[in-house]
Amino acid sequence: MMPRFLIQQTCCLLLFFMGSFPVWAETDKAQAEALFQEGITLFQQRYSAIAITPLEKAANLGHAEAAYHVGEILRRRYTYITEEAEAYYLQAAEGGEVYAMLRLGQIGNFCGTLRNCDYDRQRWIELAIDTALPRAETGDTDAMMAVGAAYAVAGKPEKDFEWVKRAAENDDAFAQYWMAVMLDEMDRGFYWTENGRREDVLKWLQASAEQGFPKAILKLAVELKEDGRFEEANKWVDHLGKTDYFDALFNYGLILLDGPDGMFRYPVARPIEGLAMLIALHRQKGSSEVKRAIDEYKDTLDSEVISEAEALSGSLLVDTPILHYLPKFGL
Repeated sequence: MMPRFLIQQTCCLLLFFMGSFPVWAETDKAQAEALFQEGITLFQQRYSAIAITPLEKAANLGHAEAAYHVGEILRRRYTYITEEAEAYYLQAAEGGEVYAMLRLGQIGNFCGTLRNCDYDRQRWIELAIDTALPRAETGDTDAMMAVGAAYAVAGKPEKDFEWVKRAAENDDAFAQYWMAVMLDEMDRGFYWTENGRREDVLKWLQASAEQGFPKAILKLAVELKEDGRFEEANKWVDHLGKTDYFDALFNYGLILLDGPDGMFRYPVARPIEGLAMLIALHRQKGSSEVKRAIDEYKDTLDSEVISEAEALSGSLLVDTPILHYLPKFGL
């Protein structure tokens, strides 16, 4: 029989460890979230080769969304679902990540010829809808978008459109932007006239842009410019330079450099600010496209303007991750 003092010590140790589990769990959860945020920021900068390391660490700590993104990086790297990518998608799906379920249910996600990955695609799609729908019906707009994506994968574009519209009507900025894209570029929805469609495209873009969604700000400026509404377009151009969106910042620099002679007919050329933005953007991203633009404009500017722009660029985009706003469920 175990001595009484040993029983007491054993009980105390058990109570200690049992009490410690929630602390360890919370620590792991916080660490996983921090690693996920680090990884997803790198991913949105298109640094997937670097992003995968913190995302893998977060996934290993049980972060379902991180596991999904690791699967995405591996799938894109090899152009099909590898065995490793499949394992991460399955981990994410088991953690309730709807888009992982949809990847497993999506036609065309080939696994290569060396192994069998004949998924029950319909089961995964149904599970995705069953997972997201209860949350969507309570007003969760992320879940509404997930339900829409599930119906898109299932080949039901009308239901996809319906759920995206519901999310947009519930003030989801990305959904509002995506509604505009669906109406403008995919010809979704029925309209008696093209003017009616156009009004709704601009309505949804403005709703999203007013919430600060950078892709909507840029597209709204472009669409207003296409309609010849230059004064309105340039009000949104002025917002482009306040974002962290690569395409918005690039276009902002070009528009300021071109001034009244450019496509936007921006009221006054601001070559110092425009060139400074491009130089800062190139410093942050190393884009060859931006570098070509810098070199072309430098050939047309005097040395004083170039010197001032170079000096100003040092104070722009400092410690600002430049993002591409890649969709969660992209190609």
